[in-house]
Amino acid sequence: MLIKFGEHVHLAQLLTFMVLGEQLAHDCAQAQISLAPARDMKTFLASQARQEGYHALAFQGAIRWLTPQSQHPSPMSEHMNAYRALLEAAIARQDFAETLVAEQIILEGLGETILKKIEAGLVKRGAPFHRLRRMLIHQEEAHHQFGLRVLNTMLERDEESYETLRDRTQKYLPLAKRLLFSAQDAFYSINEDPQDYWDEFQQHLPAWLQTHSSQPHHSRPFQLATCIHS
Repeated sequence: MLIKFGEHVHLAQLLTFMVLGEQLAHDCAQAQISLAPARDMKTFLASQARQEGYHALAFQGAIRWLTPQSQHPSPMSEHMNAYRALLEAAIARQDFAETLVAEQIILEGLGETILKKIEAGLVKRGAPFHRLRRMLIHQEEAHHQFGLRVLNTMLERDEESYETLRDRTQKYLPLAKRLLFSAQDAFYSINEDPQDYWDEFQQHLPAWLQTHSSQPHHSRPFQLATCIHS
């Protein structure tokens, strides 16, 4: 049996996180098309918007397979709505650089981290649809790298400064962390620690955006991923 008894509900909760993120990523990429200054950027963003829509549908299908009966609203929806409000405000200001940080760098980077760590467990368990899962990860990586490349170009051309961009975008990181930890019960139920996900995610942020918070977090001692990796 690929999924152990009781895991299906918690895995569905984690996939709910991904669905909400993919839906926001789709809407953001669609809006970024009109903000992007170059045709090749617009073409990439149009492709990203289509891919994010497909990703959301794929995750929704997996959730329905895991939990055919409807689930109660997730607490992570509140945090995702708050994140969406900040991002939509940046879009309304036509702040292309801020949207890149909030969506392609932070949101896509966090989603990529989650997918890769879950994928390691699924591979060990011989889960099906390996090619599909790898394609999703590859596309998430591409979206993240696109944001990095465009931002680096803007910074190198002095179209943006590290200091002002950091000041404008620091508000997204604490909210992204709250979003991740809103699913902590689902992580703990499969013997995963969300702090490990957050630490790994931060390691892949641009140096100028990284934070080193000393705030305590709730953690439980256990061997990492003994359930989904077994």
